[in-house]
Amino acid sequence: MQAFQISPERFKVVYQDISEGSEPALRFYLMVTVSTLIASFGLVSNSTAVVIGAMLVAPLMTPIFGISLALVRGETGLLGRALRAEIVGVTAAVAMSFALGLLLGDFEPTSEMLSRTHPTLFDLLVAVLAGFAGAYALVDQKISPALPGVAIATAIVPPLANSGLCLALGEIGAGLGSLLLFLANFLSILVVASLTFLLSGMAKRFGVTEAGVDLVRRFQLPVVAFVLIAGFLGHSLFSIAQERKRARGIEETLIDETSRIPATVLLEVHHYLDDEEGRLHVVAGVSTPAILTPTQVRRMQDQLTEQIGMPTELVVHCLLSSNVSATGSVKNALEQHLDGTFTRTSGSDTLKAIAMTAQIIREHLAGDPVMDLTRVEHVPYGPRSLMVAHVVGIRPLTPEEIERLEAEVRKVTGDDTLTLVVSREERTISTTEGTLRHGWFLGKQGTPENRERLHRIRTYLERLFEDDEEFQLLDVKATRLDGRFHVLLEIAGPEVYPRQRVERLRSQLARELPESVVLYAWSRVDVVHGPDGPTSLTKLNQYLSARQKENLPEEMPLILEASRH
Repeated sequence: MQAFQISPERFKVVYQDISEGSEPALRFYLMVTVSTLIASFGLVSNSTAVVIGAMLVAPLMTPIFGISLALVRGETGLLGRALRAEIVGVTAAVAMSFALGLLLGDFEPTSEMLSRTHPTLFDLLVAVLAGFAGAYALVDQKISPALPGVAIATAIVPPLANSGLCLALGEIGAGLGSLLLFLANFLSILVVASLTFLLSGMAKRFGVTEAGVDLVRRFQLPVVAFVLIAGFLGHSLFSIAQERKRARGIEETLIDETSRIPATVLLEVHHYLDDEEGRLHVVAGVSTPAILTPTQVRRMQDQLTEQIGMPTELVVHCLLSSNVSATGSVKNALEQHLDGTFTRTSGSDTLKAIAMTAQIIREHLAGDPVMDLTRVEHVPYGPRSLMVAHVVGIRPLTPEEIERLEAEVRKVTGDDTLTLVVSREERTISTTEGTLRHGWFLGKQGTPENRERLHRIRTYLERLFEDDEEFQLLDVKATRLDGRFHVLLEIAGPEVYPRQRVERLRSQLARELPESVVLYAWSRVDVVHGPDGPTSLTKLNQYLSARQKENLPEEMPLILEASRH
């Protein structure tokens, strides 16, 4: 114990430093003000470096040493001054941060704030070690004077500042949690510093000869409080450990379940336990190519109930996406470890077959900019396997394409019973030339000269249909092959557009325009029988719209508003 024995000269220096640092003077409260403001701004801005800066200038640890030394030596004068400085300093720090929080308004809680609202036994142990380091650095003059910074690193002012900020936000529970963290640090430093001062001989020497029973009487309250706080924080640590174990179980179960769904990845999980209901509520976010079905979510929910051992209610937020790689990867649940590697769940043979099918179809559609694969699903169908590919585009895949793709999928999967089914959702692409149709666009032949010629053809044909009361020209599409324009007329009317009228249009074009044109007429039979005889729906809509034009601007906002509900 020789290392703990303090010399008379060192004792005088330590006693004077602690006594002066515990004096409730103006300089003490000025440093409390500065450190509290620094800590508050660091907490609100979520800056760890700023919070550490507040720890380095905080003066509240020295009065704790003053209380410890006063209890060890039985000096009521030092005890009164140190207690007054600590109590007023703590009250001022909480009040000042509370006022600052009200001044800042409705700011968002940061991770630096949240980390100081739920103290555990670990925080108590850190305070014990830091309190010993600070007290021992005072006793042993050979220790670097910078070492008390280790003790200052024990959160003294930041929990107080955090408590005031939380109370300003109306979070009373979080504010009390921060006060509990300060109290745990205060008692830890008080008890450990007192023990260090006792071992150094400060209670027996230098004019003080107190009996052991007096020491027990003076320290019984701090020790009992310390034991109670340690027990409470130990229980809190156990609860947190149980909560983390539950969270990990939830995450592992959901990762296992989502890995069974093609190209679906678990992104995040949140949960809370409703003690009144005795039910666990889980909200999971997943990245998936298709909205999960209620059946899939119920299966996950049942697995959570079984694994966690309590009733569970699961809600899944689906973020639509697609996993694409150069080789058709089927890795689903990606979790990064501390060494930078990833855990990869390869999935079943079915998932591999789905990924291979998707890769083959994507490669086939890669050269077609107006076609895209959204997802592939596996549907068991008796002894056969159906691979349903959902494709978006302006054209359907031909039977020959589907047959070729199916043969390639069978080859790479080794499943001769596999049947490929393509579900197409029509995609509409419009340009300045109108809506694109498969096969009917100029492409590389769309030079300025050809576009000007096509414009003349379209304008002339539209003029020919202006006075036609039976048929209406809906659209004009064209492509250029072998030096000629191939023009498709989309015509709506009460019957198929007569062949002789098509021939008459060809003759008129040939006489009026120098371009060589091959004309096609696509008849859209569109008949509405009304009081004035048959007409097309398009013409009827135009007639009604013209009659409603005066009232429509007033009614349209009401119609749009009603459509939102």
